[in-house]
Amino acid sequence: MRKIFAMMRASWQAASSYKLNMAWSLVGLVVSVIPLYYVTRAFQPFMATRIQGEGGQFFAFVLVGQIAFWSLSSALTVLPGTISASIGSGTLELLLSTPTRLPTLFGGMVGYTLTWTAVRCLLLLITGWVLGATVAWDQLAIAVAILALIVLTYLCIGVIVASLVLAFRFTGPVVQAVLVSSALLGGVYYPTRVIPSWIREISDFIPLTYGLRALRGVLLEEAPLSAVAGDIGMLALFCVTLLAASSLAIMLSLDYSKRAGTLSQY
Repeated sequence: MRKIFAMMRASWQAASSYKLNMAWSLVGLVVSVIPLYYVTRAFQPFMATRIQGEGGQFFAFVLVGQIAFWSLSSALTVLPGTISASIGSGTLELLLSTPTRLPTLFGGMVGYTLTWTAVRCLLLLITGWVLGATVAWDQLAIAVAILALIVLTYLCIGVIVASLVLAFRFTGPVVQAVLVSSALLGGVYYPTRVIPSWIREISDFIPLTYGLRALRGVLLEEAPLSAVAGDIGMLALFCVTLLAASSLAIMLSLDYSKRAGTLSQY
């Protein structure tokens, strides 16, 4: 943990040197909630019956969707981006040559970005609550655990993408495909039940579908853990499967890169 915190501290020091940029990003975040509030309020009469069981309040529904999508976006892109930058600067090979276990090294690479995203998501939730979003604060701990499982699941996909960066310096449309499919079919802006039937089945293969349903049930409906256990179980199954696949992918890509001598070649 000491090494992870040291790497996070280094990232914080670099980011905090741009104080105006950090402050502006937080101000912009708060301001962006206001138009979302008025747009969702206009659609509330139409959407109320369609989001029963997931809060019933369209503003809160979309707010939680935004929080989950921001979190998974960071989890998906942070490691590939960091590894790509490390290759370009020539520091990746040096990092890998240190007596540091790979999970610790990756934890340090992603720690600051995920922590900063969590701070922004909390600020977004508080701002939405001030504007009238119904939030079950007593369920926050369970909601955080569900969100962490969503992040871990998509972080595993990010590890697979990072493996492609290591081995081929190319990821193709993987990141874009995951983000677009999650946004359009995972229930970020509308419940999956309103998706046309010919494509609705695809949403069953998107981890966010289950994570968001459980997250909204707990945070917006005050549902007990037993009521969302099925969705959490499916999300956990995705997580375990992707964790095994990502572990294999990163080991194979590192082995290939070492044999090819391309760790420091961009």
